[in-house]
Amino acid sequence: MCTGRPHPMRHRQGGAVLVMFGLLLVLLFGFMAFAIDLGRTYVVRTELQNAADAAALAGAKELNQKANGVNGGSGVTGAVNTAIAIAAQNNFQFSSPVTLSAANISVGSCPDDGSCTMVPASTVTTDAQAAGKTFLKVAIPPVTLNTFFAQVIGITSTGAFGSAVAGYFVVDVTPIGLCAIDAATPGGRRVVAGLADELTEYGFRRGVAYNLMQLGDVSGTSTPYLINPVDVYPGPCSNSNSSASTVAPYICTGSATVIVSVPGYVYGSTGVSAGPVEKALNSRFDNYQGNTCDPVSAPPDINITEYTVPSGGGAGPAGNPRDWMQPGGNALPSQQSISIDPNTFKPKTPLATADYGALWSYSRAVKASGTPPNATADDTANANFGLADWSSLYAGNTADTTATGYPSGTSTSPYNTAVGSRYFTPPSHTGKMNRRVLQVAIVDCANSSGNNCAAKIKVLGVGRFFMTTKATLPSSIYGEFDGLLDPVPPSDIRLYK
Repeated sequence: MCTGRPHPMRHRQGGAVLVMFGLLLVLLFGFMAFAIDLGRTYVVRTELQNAADAAALAGAKELNQKANGVNGGSGVTGAVNTAIAIAAQNNFQFSSPVTLSAANISVGSCPDDGSCTMVPASTVTTDAQAAGKTFLKVAIPPVTLNTFFAQVIGITSTGAFGSAVAGYFVVDVTPIGLCAIDAATPGGRRVVAGLADELTEYGFRRGVAYNLMQLGDVSGTSTPYLINPVDVYPGPCSNSNSSASTVAPYICTGSATVIVSVPGYVYGSTGVSAGPVEKALNSRFDNYQGNTCDPVSAPPDINITEYTVPSGGGAGPAGNPRDWMQPGGNALPSQQSISIDPNTFKPKTPLATADYGALWSYSRAVKASGTPPNATADDTANANFGLADWSSLYAGNTADTTATGYPSGTSTSPYNTAVGSRYFTPPSHTGKMNRRVLQVAIVDCANSSGNNCAAKIKVLGVGRFFMTTKATLPSSIYGEFDGLLDPVPPSDIRLYK
């Protein structure tokens, strides 16, 4: 008999279906939350990240280790203004402009990888504070996005942000350019009778001192270049950036960022005059009187002893070249550096005893075979020649065959001796090792031309020259060659995240 009442089993099944439908609806909204709300968040995150990337790259191009550029177009101030302007050209949620302020920008000497501390860009107000600051970080503030479907599962909002770091590592190059002795041969061989051949690099010999003021330039004079340390070739250029007053602070710190590849081109000015350039070079000897340098950003060397040849030559008192070149020998230098032919701006040939100056103050001559590309005085004996080889290495010199290395009490060179030795003089300010090593551009002068912004100076490599004495401009900068900087670190602007 039919009573018209629902069957109890069917009633229970209907209730179960409603429960399942409710659960499925929650899951459906959850999937929709992921597909729509989180997808929308991802799109905004990408928009903000693209804005941060663009702002960081554009701003980093203005960093030139100065606080303020001309009309705010460069330096830290220019970098901040450029980054803010570029960020504003980007939108998120397709129509809302990205807002960036100076408070969201910081600068530092590393890509925020823990090896240095970035500082707010607004705190960098002097060139001394800007020195070494070649990385710019943009942190776009988080944006809150209200959700739609995700509210069903308790998520009422999401956030998105953008962060990027861009910049370049400073290549420690003193902005001076020298003509190569042999522009065609980066790693050559000088045939030495009876010995393994001697390594030459663009014609320079390790352990030999040169007067950098006699090596010539494309204008046919003996003075080297001042390299424009601010403007990267072939981009915009200001002639004033090749002046001594602009270049001197970069000579203080020994840094320039315009050599972005080797071989490559830079702007520059022919001629190195006295005044600020001389003072900037001599800050390495703890001389800051009337100087544009300061001992914090441009510290002196840890050892400021000058390794000079006695006036008129001869043995001289203890601590002079005779003591590390040929102790007890008679063939001693009568001049500070190797003789340069004034017509060719190259070392005289053939060379005799009188044509050599002080040798091996910082490093030794190096064999061409089996030698690391950037061998130093600390390499094994297989890479370096010894004192017994002098009669063959340096024509006319009589070797002291009883000596097989530097005199007792010295290590690899007079410069590297311990505190308290006759070769060591500490500075009054906190020093930094190897500050007397000038890393300068070696230039293909035959294939360079012009002056200032009209210049096209071809840089072949970066050579290391140890200052044996203070500079006296415009007559002398004595530097002992210590090989090429190999490889030259990249200084192009890159994006870091």
